[in-house]
Amino acid sequence: VVADHLRASAFLIADGVLPSNEGRGYVLRRIMRRAMRHAQLLGTTEPHMWKLLPALKSQMAAAYPELERAGALITETLKHEEERFRETLTRGLKLLDDALEDLNGKILPGDIAFKLYDTYGFPLDLTQDILKNKSLEIDNKKFDDLMKQSRELAKKNWKGSGDSAVEQVWY
Repeated sequence: VVADHLRASAFLIADGVLPSNEGRGYVLRRIMRRAMRHAQLLGTTEPHMWKLLPALKSQMAAAYPELERAGALITETLKHEEERFRETLTRGLKLLDDALEDLNGKILPGDIAFKLYDTYGFPLDLTQDILKNKSLEIDNKKFDDLMKQSRELAKKNWKGSGDSAVEQVWY
């Protein structure tokens, strides 16, 4: 998972996609955070993905020379995003632990899972994994309802992803 997601992240960054909260940047951020979460589960305690970039370049740069050209950008983007995500992870785990202490029953309220996801950027799949290990579940109906409301509000307020402006600056 880590190697595959590092490859996808590096290719996207080399193509001019940067992590953000919308559009292609959001997809990149999710890919990166999934890899970072898996690395954390393996026991990493500091940002590491950027340290794996030389190995990726040695394997792929001949076929994809953009990795060399954008190497500094990829390195800094990976490092910065992982530092931010580690803060998110620490904060989210604390909030989840607090919620679990107050939990009555086997189901985490959907509004708590949604708050972790929407307000703190704590991935839903991470919340589900943690709960699964404790034989707990999420109130998925409530979470899905809140997610639907959030999407409708975002759609109503959407003014474009900014991709065209990013592309102008990039090129």
